[in-house]
Amino acid sequence: MIANTHPFHSHATFISQALPSAQLASGVDVAVTSCTNQSTAVRPGDAFVVCQNNTLAADIAREAVERGATAVIAEQYLPVFGVPQYLVDDASQAYSELCNALLGHPGRELNPIAIAGTHGKTSIAMLVDSIFNMAKRPVATATNQFTRVDGECQALLPPTTAPAIADFVDEALASGCRQAVVELDEQTLHTQAASAIEFDVVCLANMHGDSNSPENAAAQREQQAMALDLLSPQGMAVLNADDPNSMRVLAEYDGPALTFGLSDAADITALVTEQYVNEQTFVLICGDESAAVRAKVVGETHVQNCLAAAAIAKVYGISLTDIVRGIERVTVIPGVMHRFDAGLGVSVFVDRGNSAIARSSALKNVREVTTGDMYVVVDHQCVVTDTLADRTIATSCLQDCRVVTNAVARVLAALEVTNDEHLRTIVQKLGGVAQALLLAEEGDTVVVSGWGTLVPNGRRATTAVTEEQLLQSLMYEIASEWKRAA
Repeated sequence: MIANTHPFHSHATFISQALPSAQLASGVDVAVTSCTNQSTAVRPGDAFVVCQNNTLAADIAREAVERGATAVIAEQYLPVFGVPQYLVDDASQAYSELCNALLGHPGRELNPIAIAGTHGKTSIAMLVDSIFNMAKRPVATATNQFTRVDGECQALLPPTTAPAIADFVDEALASGCRQAVVELDEQTLHTQAASAIEFDVVCLANMHGDSNSPENAAAQREQQAMALDLLSPQGMAVLNADDPNSMRVLAEYDGPALTFGLSDAADITALVTEQYVNEQTFVLICGDESAAVRAKVVGETHVQNCLAAAAIAKVYGISLTDIVRGIERVTVIPGVMHRFDAGLGVSVFVDRGNSAIARSSALKNVREVTTGDMYVVVDHQCVVTDTLADRTIATSCLQDCRVVTNAVARVLAALEVTNDEHLRTIVQKLGGVAQALLLAEEGDTVVVSGWGTLVPNGRRATTAVTEEQLLQSLMYEIASEWKRAA
């Protein structure tokens, strides 16, 4: 397993060469093979980068030296002795630069692609990965949900820290890939973990603010716009023409740009022709070219994500035929409008989005394709579900129901899952789904919103059974309950 705090296959590099703008404040220049910004993770021989610019910085640096750090890099001179000390303007950026320098700057030999924005990043990355593979172009893709290198899943850490991003790009290059797709979330942008890489393309999926506070929402949008600063001088910005915030950014941006969206003003656009509960079709329009697309993931949001992926592919000259085939090959995006059908005449959509904007988008997408009532299963009732759902089932205040309890118990027993304290959240959510299925009639839909928070602290219910298997088994159990009642 690659360490979260150190670049992996690193080479000995003098710090003055890796950070030419750094000032050597004390001692003599040293060569290092690894670095970290966490004092508790220091190994003998590490360069330690002090990213905390506060009253504890000196104590943290001294702890790092006691653990064996051979150099300290900070934004201010610290009373730390016995090792050389380097001063930099921005420690977070220096950390990213040092991580990449220790790996020989692998990003310079690739065509890196960054996908940022408040929603849709993982979906767009998955679509781009599929399109490039369909076009027989080796690509590596790293998101918070999965990492693939040339079509194969890898046990690499999510691209949220400077070492993790540097390791991923290095692995992509070593595997013969020419493109590397990286999802940049808000935290990654804030810590400048990718600041040492110049990206060929930066795609802003959208720039909605999740916060209820206008000030915080504005800060979120500003943070996302910083992704464009990571573009190479000849890099291409890809922005959402349907998003007013993205268009405000475009108005102030003076570099090459390509837009996507359902509006007529977009460079890459689409015309939705049919929408059903299990698929939708749309005409993809790229300038003078157009082609019909049949997508298994439903909703207008997915069409926009497809357009974003198509725009990125067009930057690299991929044919419209390969773009369409790549889009159509993505039949499921785990946790994103993931549809289940157990033969009840009721469709169940699972969506991990837990913010108000993500939840609203998912419910509106389902409303477009459902012919009956929409039941929404959530942890707690909120304004969004009260407004858009025909009925909300909040798992936090479920009343005991023998049929529901027995159905969930039979599923857990059949799959040999122990119902312990760690499963309390998943049992509650399954109970909400069971109740919705018992109430629903043919033609209705059930939306499980916030499924991504199913198991606390990222712990899965079991290593052998996935949440999706539990849900599918529950649906069949409820179908049996229907038959017994009939």
